[in-house]
Amino acid sequence: MVAVYPTAHNTFTRTVDASNKLTIDFARNVKDFDVNKYVQVVPVKKVAGYYTEMTIEEAGRILYTDLRDRVWYDGQPAPEGNEHKESFEFKPFECTRYTFPFMLGNLLIEQADWNILAQHASIYARAAMTARTQLALTQLTTAANYAATHVMAVAAIPGNAGTWAQSTTARQDIRRSLTTAGEIILDDTLAAISLNDLQIVISSGLAANMTQSQEIVDYIKGSPDALAQVRGELPNDNVLYGLPGKLYGFPMVVEKTRKVTTRKGATTARSSILATATPFLAARPGALVGVADAPSFSTCMIFAYEEMTVEQKNDGDNRRTAGRVVENYDVKMVAPASGVLFTGAV
Repeated sequence: MVAVYPTAHNTFTRTVDASNKLTIDFARNVKDFDVNKYVQVVPVKKVAGYYTEMTIEEAGRILYTDLRDRVWYDGQPAPEGNEHKESFEFKPFECTRYTFPFMLGNLLIEQADWNILAQHASIYARAAMTARTQLALTQLTTAANYAATHVMAVAAIPGNAGTWAQSTTARQDIRRSLTTAGEIILDDTLAAISLNDLQIVISSGLAANMTQSQEIVDYIKGSPDALAQVRGELPNDNVLYGLPGKLYGFPMVVEKTRKVTTRKGATTARSSILATATPFLAARPGALVGVADAPSFSTCMIFAYEEMTVEQKNDGDNRRTAGRVVENYDVKMVAPASGVLFTGAV
């Protein structure tokens, strides 16, 4: 070390105590992940099993407008209805156990000026939620998981003239897309789905495009939120994108989760998990955690045997501490009739 003359900045040993041990970390609460808004979690007792999928016909079968086939005439035997049965299918689920491990030397833990062990547990809990988001969005954006009528190319929807990003007040491509999709879902679920149960899920990239479209600009102008829009104070989670919490009656979720797609040491590449061009409508009725033996119209469901188990073990022989976050679940599209996948939105 070169000898220097004393100043106000070099006569003491610098430590993190000077900043009250401030740690800069882009932390995000696992409860804040958007996947919780459009996917339902159902606890299961076994790692593999079946769920029951019912067809939807009998509840809405009306053959005659005057109900002549339902009349029970006085003195006649009551109709037995032997043919009136709904069909069902047992479909499998099989949970997979995932682990997000880390290893820290005990000397490192002892010498660190912050709780580095707890910080790494938090980091890998967020990694687990990012992974859960990836699996859910893979299911929800795979066209093969839907009936053909539930996959819609935006520009091919009757009446549409182009993409959502290009839509104008006169064209109404966004509104027409959502209305058409909602009608198809009502048809195929016999209106068992409430429009309030449907979430329109878009990427943050699409949100940035939509907020500049004339259709959305004029929609906001004509809404009670117009002043809040100008002030940047829209009363919802989508304020960053200048979008309302509901769009044409549909609750809107802007999926913001990013992933790193490169190995450690390589040039870092980050991307949005949800592609800009593939928004979707999905049903998520009720609370985040569903009931295993109750009917559900949630489009996508997580069968969870184990969730967010955080474990730590001190390896005394090697003077190190192993930690991990463990999850055990399966992600399934259990009610694809209650969802619609859009393609070519930009």
